[in-house]
Amino acid sequence: MQEYKEFAKYYDRFYQKKDYQKEVLFLTHFLTPKSHILDVGCGTGVHASLLEKEDFKIDGADLNQEMLDIAKTRMTGELFLQNVLDLDIPKKYDAIISMFAVMNHLSNLEELKQALIKMKEHIKDDGWIMIDLHNPQASGEKTDIFDNIKRKMLWEYDTEKQIETSHILFTINNTTYHDKHIFRIFAIDEVKEAAKSVGLEVLAVYENYDYNKQGVKTSKNLQFFMRKI
Repeated sequence: MQEYKEFAKYYDRFYQKKDYQKEVLFLTHFLTPKSHILDVGCGTGVHASLLEKEDFKIDGADLNQEMLDIAKTRMTGELFLQNVLDLDIPKKYDAIISMFAVMNHLSNLEELKQALIKMKEHIKDDGWIMIDLHNPQASGEKTDIFDNIKRKMLWEYDTEKQIETSHILFTINNTTYHDKHIFRIFAIDEVKEAAKSVGLEVLAVYENYDYNKQGVKTSKNLQFFMRKI
């Protein structure tokens, strides 16, 4: 994605308020010791580095070399410059994860199915897939300030087309960086049907990285766990 190329070096500062530790603790609840994991859309490797500290082996795949260059400085696993739609790694994994709404960048259900096919090809027979999806309910805006960074967020959600367009303006040292996303929002039933059509079963859906809370259509974000049928 072009927007990530432009401010990769600032990415971790801009998203420092994200609770990576909570998300990793959520994952470790389901992982068996020494699991070999692939992080699809690994970005700058923060999740991966935290998982390595928990003694898991983890590789990463991402579309942007700029992000992978940063990830290389904080994790030891292999890194692959690849699109999930064309994923081709000569390994099979115990688990594949895709965090921080990576799959929302896909344009439609056919692309989601293709991504799931490719991930399915890269898990062991008893392996599992977890994808995190953004799930907005309405348009809105928000402004906050942290660590000398001003962040203004505006998002418009077209409920009919299931498309969210968001603009995030980060101002640091009198320079403003524009992070724009166009997200396809996938309903729970759509994901379940897409998974079933490619030979995967959705075992559970959670909300906000809480394994005690079932995801529902009004959840702000959703985590789907899948296995081969």
